[in-house]
Amino acid sequence: MRNEDVDWTLFHMIPENETRTIAELAEQSGFSDDEIRASLARLQKACLIHVKGEVVCALSITDILMMNEIQHTSSDIYIEDGIIKVRK
Repeated sequence: MRNEDVDWTLFHMIPENETRTIAELAEQSGFSDDEIRASLARLQKACLIHVKGEVVCALSITDILMMNEIQHTSSDIYIEDGIIKVRK
């Protein structure tokens, strides 16, 4: 299966305003732990989800737009673990 298909499948298994654990995604999808972690890394890099430890949540449209704006501009502002920070 292509990476994009794995990403699409997992992204749609994470409900809006709820969380899922990596173990729950593995049980529901049948994908291996390595496939899931690689997919979640791609989805997080694309600013579609947030992963903290073993818990995954989908970002809201507002969060997606804000994260993309911050990541793709040269700014001293960044987000770390959901907290907006300024580089020193």
